[in-house]
Amino acid sequence: MQYIKHYYVDAVNGQWVCTAAQKPKYKRHPINEYPGLDVRVWMNDIEGIDCMLAQLPDDTFVADVTHASGKKAVKVLTEAEYNTVWTPQSEASTLYGEAEAAKLAGDTDTEEAKRTAADLKRSEALMAFRAL
Repeated sequence: MQYIKHYYVDAVNGQWVCTAAQKPKYKRHPINEYPGLDVRVWMNDIEGIDCMLAQLPDDTFVADVTHASGKKAVKVLTEAEYNTVWTPQSEASTLYGEAEAAKLAGDTDTEEAKRTAADLKRSEALMAFRAL
């Protein structure tokens, strides 16, 4: 398994969408460039631009791609780097689910505690994501 952080691709001109100045009519994941792309996490960079973490099969060729802005349009990650985001993001999802279950059960104290813990995990994941 391989791991990458990537931006969207402009579906019309095939350029990576890494800056706010780019305003594509349609965006797509780089599935054409990377067969077997499995997008797992959607976030945004420090400038608010959408980017994702994805897994790829071992037989898909991937390498870092640098955009004209200097950003890495595609950055190959180690499993450890990927997990710095994936683990807290997954924990946040679980906690949000538990908060919703508590809400449905009428347990507002547990709901609040779970949402607070989930928000912290989500923040941890976002900080790790932006550090990549």
